[in-house]
Amino acid sequence: MTDLAKSRMTMVTVNYNYGAYLEQCLQSVITQPDFGRVDYVVMDAGSTDNSVDIIKGLSQHFTYWQSEPDKGNYDGVARGFEKSDAPYMGWLNSDDMLVPWALRTVMDIFDQLPEVRWITSRFPLIARADGTVINSEIMPGVDEWGFFNAEHVKSLELPSSGWITQDATFWRRDLWDEVGGDFDYSLELACDFELWARFIQKTPLYSVPVPLGIYRTQGENKAMVHRDQYRDECVKVLSRHTPLIPEDIDRLTHRVIGKKLRISKLHSLLPMLKHNDAPPLKTVRYSTIDQRYVIVEE
Repeated sequence: MTDLAKSRMTMVTVNYNYGAYLEQCLQSVITQPDFGRVDYVVMDAGSTDNSVDIIKGLSQHFTYWQSEPDKGNYDGVARGFEKSDAPYMGWLNSDDMLVPWALRTVMDIFDQLPEVRWITSRFPLIARADGTVINSEIMPGVDEWGFFNAEHVKSLELPSSGWITQDATFWRRDLWDEVGGDFDYSLELACDFELWARFIQKTPLYSVPVPLGIYRTQGENKAMVHRDQYRDECVKVLSRHTPLIPEDIDRLTHRVIGKKLRISKLHSLLPMLKHNDAPPLKTVRYSTIDQRYVIVEE
């Protein structure tokens, strides 16, 4: 693949008084092997801690940065996206991090597979407050039926495949533009989930079988402190599309189990399920034979 076939990425980091974590976050982006292809935008919401000093110290790496009050986290993300027209997109909250190979993986996939419009990691990582990774969850795969039947909403006392984690999810700008190019500000916490709902109605979400992002559990995460509110907002989003959540609990249960059997290579157990309709998992894998990424259904 020639350099002419390669495109750039817009990455946005939003921050407010998270100076204790900010430098690790920024370094996890600017030290990426292909950072030269990244327009990195840092949107600080007027922090009063040491955040601005950290940003100024690394400012030579940023396409744009500012420190001024905003209307909330998602407002900062959306305005940050406007500072670049690069065709691949993602954002990182200032207490989270990327794994070292994340952006090269994402950009190579989008360069090589034009039909893939958004991706997420099958193995989102979780770190403690100091940034040390302590756990890897498993996201078998995402399909439209499962999404709109609450498969990706935890804490509903329903079968779940886990959240679609924002720090490990990336997409093309034309998809962002197609669904409106903005967030739903009637929500306080689950604007990312609502964005996924619009994306998945337009095009499948593909899983990548390597970690991409690291979610830091530092005790003040809004989605954790206000977990019930985040869950309720997710349910509110889903209720716009389906009259009952879930549509069929028994079917949902068997589909979640089926997906986990597929990813565990236990296909022989699938006929034991009453509802043996777990969908093939849309996955992007690297082919060592072809020396490029390919789409597979597992």
